[in-house]
Amino acid sequence: MRVVAISSIFAFLTVAACATASPVMEAADGTYFVSARAAPVRGGATGAQTVAFDEARKFCAQKGMHPLLVGNQERDIYQSSSGGGFNQYGGGFGGSTMAAGSVNMRFKCAP
Repeated sequence: MRVVAISSIFAFLTVAACATASPVMEAADGTYFVSARAAPVRGGATGAQTVAFDEARKFCAQKGMHPLLVGNQERDIYQSSSGGGFNQYGGGFGGSTMAAGSVNMRFKCAP
């Protein structure tokens, strides 16, 4: 039972750590800027969008307001891997391509 609990915690922390956001930075004319990245398991560019908007929401909530999106720039970052092996019984080869994501979001806090 203890092994299952530890494995579950490790799996949760591994997935939770696959998305990050920068601190919110002040830009010009009362706007703010935040960047986020997310691994493929967290949804790539779509996951990064969610992480960035959550950071904007938290930031504006501290001021008693809500975020209003001013600009958004997102992109997928493609990662590919391949490998193979052979032995006396045969062998195989395979590969995959996954898309992590990055987003730069500009927003205002509105009442």
